[in-house]
Amino acid sequence: MLRQRALMTHFHLGLNAYDAGDLRQVQRHRAAIGMLPEGGPGSLEFMALDWRARWLEDRHEEALAVAEAIARSFPDDPDGVLELAHILSDMERPREALTALLDGTGKHEDDADLWYELGLVAEGLEEWDIRKQAFQAVWQLEHELEPVQRLYLSEDRFIETVEATIERLPPVARRALGNVAIIVEDYPEAWIVDEDVADPRILGLFDGPDRATEHSVNAVLDGPARIYLYRWNIERSCASEEEAIEQVEITVLHEVGHYLGLDEEALHFIGLG
Repeated sequence: MLRQRALMTHFHLGLNAYDAGDLRQVQRHRAAIGMLPEGGPGSLEFMALDWRARWLEDRHEEALAVAEAIARSFPDDPDGVLELAHILSDMERPREALTALLDGTGKHEDDADLWYELGLVAEGLEEWDIRKQAFQAVWQLEHELEPVQRLYLSEDRFIETVEATIERLPPVARRALGNVAIIVEDYPEAWIVDEDVADPRILGLFDGPDRATEHSVNAVLDGPARIYLYRWNIERSCASEEEAIEQVEITVLHEVGHYLGLDEEALHFIGLG
């Protein structure tokens, strides 16, 4: 029991070291796992740190070989498939990543993260049918299932943050929003993926005519502009209440930017991507 706990401690510390780019600490925790009876070079935990160490050493082909070995040796572990796909994408081999994810989703049909990654890779390859299928699978798995890891930012706090963000806008921008409906929902509705509008984990969405066209005939028929904010997705993307509040602010400003006529490139340029 104690050795198993030690193994998992070294494993999680190794993962944290990898995220921080600390090769020496990844190597240290890999070595510790290798010496534990519950670990060893053939264990999933050792191999997972092994490919990370090799990646940080710029031995990318070796890292890929270890990740492929994990996928073969531990077929019940969907994270191994996800990590393999990430490596292949980082090595600019998206077709191989797509193949790995198609195989992975076939074996792990209930894993939303695999489906989501499949959708992103398919989008990059302009495989639109696969993208739509993948994002629809994510929506089916997640739309009624409240995320396990959420911060439970209260609805009142969420709305207060939205209102405060709008209040800080320049007066001319604030007045322009008079006809824009701001809608807070837990999770995107099915039409978001069914009509290929966006992916199911978007944080927010601007829908309708922008400021420059809202008085045209077609715009009047379409109805008023709407800004959607998705609580579950925003909270899931953050690690603290402070991060969640900041993300709400960024998402509001991003969607307001779309209403005012800014495209994605312009929003990224000003730090609201």
